[in-house]
Amino acid sequence: MPNENLTMETVRRVGKDETLQVTGPARIAVKTGRVRIGGVDRSTYIVKEGRSCSVEGVQESEVGIALGSGARVEKRSPMMAPRMWLKHAHEILQRKGVVMILGAPDTGKTTFASFLANQALEKGISVAVIDSDIGQSDIGPPSTIGLAFVRTSIARLAEVPADEFYFVGTTSVKDVCDMVVGLQEMIEKARGQADVVIIDTCGYVSGDTGRRLKALKLQAVHPDFVVALQHNRELYPILRTWKGNIIEAEIPKEVRRVPRHIRKEIRESRWKRAFEGAQERNIDLEEKMLHNTYLLSGEVTETRMFQKLLQCRVLHAEEIPEGYLIVKEDAFHEYQSPHVSMTSDTLRILDAGWEENLVVGLMTDGRFVDLGIVKKINYKTMMAVISCREHSFDAIKFGRIKVDESGREIGFVPWC
Repeated sequence: MPNENLTMETVRRVGKDETLQVTGPARIAVKTGRVRIGGVDRSTYIVKEGRSCSVEGVQESEVGIALGSGARVEKRSPMMAPRMWLKHAHEILQRKGVVMILGAPDTGKTTFASFLANQALEKGISVAVIDSDIGQSDIGPPSTIGLAFVRTSIARLAEVPADEFYFVGTTSVKDVCDMVVGLQEMIEKARGQADVVIIDTCGYVSGDTGRRLKALKLQAVHPDFVVALQHNRELYPILRTWKGNIIEAEIPKEVRRVPRHIRKEIRESRWKRAFEGAQERNIDLEEKMLHNTYLLSGEVTETRMFQKLLQCRVLHAEEIPEGYLIVKEDAFHEYQSPHVSMTSDTLRILDAGWEENLVVGLMTDGRFVDLGIVKKINYKTMMAVISCREHSFDAIKFGRIKVDESGREIGFVPWC
């Protein structure tokens, strides 16, 4: 955060058991005494735009705070969120196990996950956090389900690097199957090394897809605890299908709504970070296992018949079990040659350039190691130009979202 975007630092007194709520962008620096910033002992901290954190006085202290545009500091009651949640943490940590946190957007799910992880560490309990919010992931890049083993106290999940991740390949929650499979895989890896596994979920809880996604996650995971954060029974349709242990936790007054444009900026910054250091590399697709695509799943065939049928240049054609996969260069003409007739279900047609800026997951021995961006495919040689960091990988999983290296989201492809 550039200093020129902040006002001059002012010093605030924070008494013992007093609490300030700082809404970013802001910079916090402890001058004297001892405070907990976001529930963790710290001497300095940066609060990003769209985020907030608490500053709790452990003893009489002085804190320097520099604010950016739209930032603010408010004095709060000492009964802040962490204290409200202590009884819930005590109940969970007595039994341990898998904890799934449910709630609509801006209800404090990620804050609760961080708080519970810190409480576990204070008691010497090993803990892992899984971030299954593929659109606003704090652990790992967007389009992934991230797993992190928390080893030191944290103020927020974004501080924790991912130890493992599962590439879903999109930021849309409509890909329910991939999300459930990925979550199960991350839980399996976490259970072997952690006594408490905390699952932070996305805020999509309404509508057919939202209800179905959460219900499927509950059925697949069978968590030992479900923590429900709700304003007005919005989780009731989901919770009524679950007979397990449900903890209804209070939503802190300090939780503030993060505007859509701020969420977009945060996601773009995380995309950009995911591709830092990436370079364009030539990859032979025929030497890699390809997942989540029709490409190279059949036998390459002559293009002449399809050029005559579609009356345009065809770059690639292959016979697949479902019919034929075609990559064509020009716009499709309504007129079809009378010499060849095929049903629409038989042909699966992609326009040239469909692959440009498509995000892919790079895998080795079944484990995701990084993300890449496809820049171009040469269909004669089946060489792809992929922008990625240097890794050894044996498989590529094709995603459904297009992003450039600056983090700008370009669009989606429904299939490939």
